[in-house]
Amino acid sequence: MIPIAKPILGQQEIEAVVEVLKSGFLAEGKVSREFEKAFAEYVGTEYATVATNGTAALSTALDALEIKPGDEVITTPFTFIASANTIAMMGAVPIFVDIDPSTYNISPERIEGAITEKTRAIMPVHIFGMPAEMKRIMEIAEDHDLFVLEDACQAHGAEIDGKKVGSFAHVSAFSFYATKNMMTGEGGMITTDDEEIYDRCLMIKNHGRGKKGGYSHFRIGYNNRMMDLVSAIGIEQLKRLPGVVKARRQNAAYYDDMFSELKSVVPQEELKNFESSYHVYAPLLHHEEIDRDKMIDLLKKHEVGSRSVYALPCHKQDTYLNIEDWRWAEFVDYPDYSEISLPASEMVGNKHFEIPVHPGVSKEDREHIAHVVYETLS
Repeated sequence: MIPIAKPILGQQEIEAVVEVLKSGFLAEGKVSREFEKAFAEYVGTEYATVATNGTAALSTALDALEIKPGDEVITTPFTFIASANTIAMMGAVPIFVDIDPSTYNISPERIEGAITEKTRAIMPVHIFGMPAEMKRIMEIAEDHDLFVLEDACQAHGAEIDGKKVGSFAHVSAFSFYATKNMMTGEGGMITTDDEEIYDRCLMIKNHGRGKKGGYSHFRIGYNNRMMDLVSAIGIEQLKRLPGVVKARRQNAAYYDDMFSELKSVVPQEELKNFESSYHVYAPLLHHEEIDRDKMIDLLKKHEVGSRSVYALPCHKQDTYLNIEDWRWAEFVDYPDYSEISLPASEMVGNKHFEIPVHPGVSKEDREHIAHVVYETLS
């Protein structure tokens, strides 16, 4: 079976971990500072700080923006549920806005129509590694005096006009989960150019302590730190990242070319001057006889890993259909998510299928994958 995901690990990561183990200093410290510096330089931001995972990075960033119970935060429903859940964890209200069915990303035009007097922030997600329309989103935010938090958890190395995602918004969050383009097993990173937001993130992720550490605490905080043991892997993974993104883009370009004659297969659209990092390659299937699930089963019978990623968008998840059970339900006015219809998100959820695009996919593998899809649908 050609797997959907395959972490790229080697001797460099092993040696880096062993060096930390031998040092005896395993908790967040000198190695994490080195990782933060390298990551900020790569993304192009003034500051970066590690976090326990991508979810912790998002929630820490939202807290640093001082999002409060009852505030509305506009986001996409077509994403991993952690994006929306971190908003709800603040006691804030996730306002789901439909996506562009071509790019799968949140629609800037629909964002404007969803802004109310309670709106405090916008959280776009660079879904599957495809950059959202950040320049337009930042213009909307400036016009309405809103914060923007980039959820870049799937988009390490993606670019708009040569500028890396994670450097456009007031603050951004990345994940280093085991299947991501660069991984540490679990882990996250927050990036920003705003020193005040950065300082708040440092306190929030470390029990409310100030920059000097010690046992002086200035606000309620959490333990969202990352171990140096984990950061050591991150440093080596970051070195690999440009090559990983290049290989993913080459594999995606091959698929795009092979499927160009198939009217029933429509790849995710990459806008002009946008460069996806292709965390996921998942085209839409529009076929009269073969549906998404049958396509996935056929691929698996031919030893090709395949799946649908977010077949059920957030607003259709039981979590959002049972808001009366939420801890904030007595105090916050939530919309009735069961009454919400977001046709583009629901269509993409029903129509897409994922195929392997990672660097472990050999030339022979991708030829086999493309052949199975082409012969099945042509």
